[in-house]
Amino acid sequence: MTDTKEFDVLRIENSGQRRIKDTVSVEKDILIRLNNEEFVALMCTPVMVEELAVGFLLSEGLIFKKDDISEIDYNEIDGVVSIAIRNYAKDAAKDNRLQTLTSGCGRGMTSDFIKGFTKEKRIETSVKISSKDITDISKEFINMSSSYKETGGVHSAALWDGKKIDVFCEDIGRHNAIDKVFGYCLLNNISVVDKIVLTSGRISSDVLIKISRRGVPVIVSRNAPTSLAVEMAYFLGITLIGFVRGQRMNIYTSSERVILGSVIPK
Repeated sequence: MTDTKEFDVLRIENSGQRRIKDTVSVEKDILIRLNNEEFVALMCTPVMVEELAVGFLLSEGLIFKKDDISEIDYNEIDGVVSIAIRNYAKDAAKDNRLQTLTSGCGRGMTSDFIKGFTKEKRIETSVKISSKDITDISKEFINMSSSYKETGGVHSAALWDGKKIDVFCEDIGRHNAIDKVFGYCLLNNISVVDKIVLTSGRISSDVLIKISRRGVPVIVSRNAPTSLAVEMAYFLGITLIGFVRGQRMNIYTSSERVILGSVIPK
C-alpha cells in the first residue's frame, strides 16, 4: 500500500487561483488482533505495519524479545495484524477492550511507568558522541525523508550507531515512527544497545518511556522536549538533546556523553 495520495486542490496564490494536484500522507486504521482478540486500533501510515505492531507491543511491555512472538500475519485488505504471543497475561494490559489510538499525543497504557519512573534502573553506558557528528547526522536524517518532502505530513525516526543510520522509518505519528524502528530491530535481530535514536518530533514523556524500555542511552531531535521528559531523562540516565539546528543544540541531561567538536578522545 502506498504512503501518499494525490488530490485536486484549489491553490490561492498572489491574489490568483489555479487547480493543482497535491500529494498528502495516507492515514489508515490498523487493527492489532492479539491472541485472537481485538486489542487496539492504530491510526498510522500503512507501511511497515508488522514492525509498527511489534514495536507498539514492545513499548507497552507486552513482549520483550523476538521469541515472545509465536506468529505474526498482516492482512492488507482487512487492515488487520494478527499476532500470537507466548505468556500473554491480560492483566498486563489492564484493560483489553478495543480502543483506537490516534497518531497524536496520549499513547498507550503507560501511566504506571510514568508514576514510578524514578524507581526504574538507570541506563549505564560508555557511549561518547561528538557535537559535530550530531549536527552532521541530523542534516542527513532530515534529508532522508522523501515522504516529508512530498507531503510535509510525516514524522521520521531512526537508529544511529554513531557512524551510520541502521534503520529509518516514517509515519504520520511520531510515536508510530519510533515503534516501527524498534519493531524492525526486533524482527531483524538488530541490537539497540548503545545506539542512538533520532526523531523529528517533540520529545514527550511517552517517547522517553519507549527509549528507556529499550535501553537506548541517547535521543536526539530538532524539536523541543517537555518538562516531564527532561525530568525522566535525568533520573533514567538518558542523554536528551533537542533543538538540533545547524550547529546549535540544547543538551538537557547527561551532557558528559557529548564531546564538543569532532574528535572523541580514546
